[in-house]
Amino acid sequence: MVSKKRMQPVRQNRQLATILLIGAFFFSACSSLTARVSKRPEDLKALSEARELISILKNQNLELKTFKGVGRITFWKKKKKDLVSNIAWVASAPDRLRVALRSVSGQPLVSFASDGQLVYLFSHAQGQFYKQPATNSTLKRLLSVPIKSDDIVNILAGRVPVNTHNSAVVIKSTPARRTPANASQQQVERFRPGETDEPEDGYVLILKKGRGNIHEKIYLDANKKDVRMVEVFGLTGALAYRAEFSRMQNIKGYRVPFRLVLSNDDGSGFQLDVDRFWADVSVSSSMFVLIPPE
Repeated sequence: MVSKKRMQPVRQNRQLATILLIGAFFFSACSSLTARVSKRPEDLKALSEARELISILKNQNLELKTFKGVGRITFWKKKKKDLVSNIAWVASAPDRLRVALRSVSGQPLVSFASDGQLVYLFSHAQGQFYKQPATNSTLKRLLSVPIKSDDIVNILAGRVPVNTHNSAVVIKSTPARRTPANASQQQVERFRPGETDEPEDGYVLILKKGRGNIHEKIYLDANKKDVRMVEVFGLTGALAYRAEFSRMQNIKGYRVPFRLVLSNDDGSGFQLDVDRFWADVSVSSSMFVLIPPE
């Protein structure tokens, strides 16, 4: 039988080994924690910069609630010009919109309306009328791009849609117009109808959602004042739409689009050239409802 005196050194050795292991783990954790803390001020600065930019973007043209405009719209399908027509629109933030498309000769082509609850579309050429809930509805049937009414209202008003997100970061970018911006990192050919300005270096505000998936990219100039382009991605990481603010104009103190390009990666989209823009106009609820033709 082993005596208690002989067992004590063994127990003491085991206790000592346990203490050493715990100590090693503790100091390792502390060193890891110290490394994290050393980077924290830089991370906080980047986070603060992103939050500041988001706040500025959300307040752009905040007082512009109602507006209307007329212009010319050129559609592309698979990177080929499909249709050129005249366009007129009236909008009321956040999501009420009325759009009328007419041929160059003045014949009505399509009428669209959204009152925030329902979306309406009437094809004059086909004599077909559509009505469905506004929830998750897009303007793809009208504009060839899956964009929601509230997003297009914001973009037409010179505001950037800032989608819900879990994290945000600002990074230095190469010229936005030369950089493919697919969230899956695949190299895709950019769709750029119409004239474009010379590219410049700038910054990208990246909004992430869920498990770090890129939800939106907002491209800014070198001074971080003007937005040049916005890209919105779906749940799978595929590009939903890209909005390029090719040229801007000042109307009653608001900075709004003069030339706007919306597209996706399959080469479909449109270019809108604004002829006239009116801000702070009077609207009525009936403007945003279409009645089925008899």
